[in-house]
Amino acid sequence: MTVDAPSIPAVAFVGRSGSGKTTLLAQVITELERLGVRVAAVKHVPQHDIVSDAVGSDTYRFWEAGASSVVLVGKDRVVKTRRHAEEPEVATLLADLDGAQLILLEGFKRSRYEKIEVVRAACDPVPLPGLDRRIAFVTDVPLPDPDCAVFGFGEVVKLVAFLMRRYLDR
Repeated sequence: MTVDAPSIPAVAFVGRSGSGKTTLLAQVITELERLGVRVAAVKHVPQHDIVSDAVGSDTYRFWEAGASSVVLVGKDRVVKTRRHAEEPEVATLLADLDGAQLILLEGFKRSRYEKIEVVRAACDPVPLPGLDRRIAFVTDVPLPDPDCAVFGFGEVVKLVAFLMRRYLDR
């Protein structure tokens, strides 16, 4: 089943494992929230059998017992876990994120969403080959003739300004 993309703008931060995507996204989220932007974050974890709760917790036990969905409700958050026969389309996941003004994806390099590639010299200084819809790099590597915006790791404020202009008309 194909789901239409949500009306909430979304951009994927992609790069090799260990390049600093999670750290960068946490900084971007902090800055966007400081500016009053409601952000949703979605992380792609390609391996099977991921664990979202501590072993032995009640919700872990419900999941292990075979529940098709588990919802943990707290005073400040709701955590939903749902089983799927196969990995769902990104648009299906994003359709559930009402209330956000911008969705930041970590991973999903094969998705149809625009991408910001994170390239770190200490990890692998070569950009991902064949990456489509790349709109920017965040890197500490000199790139020969990039065809998109380039930011350093210390330029989170500039990166956030770029995101706000591109996706929020601000």
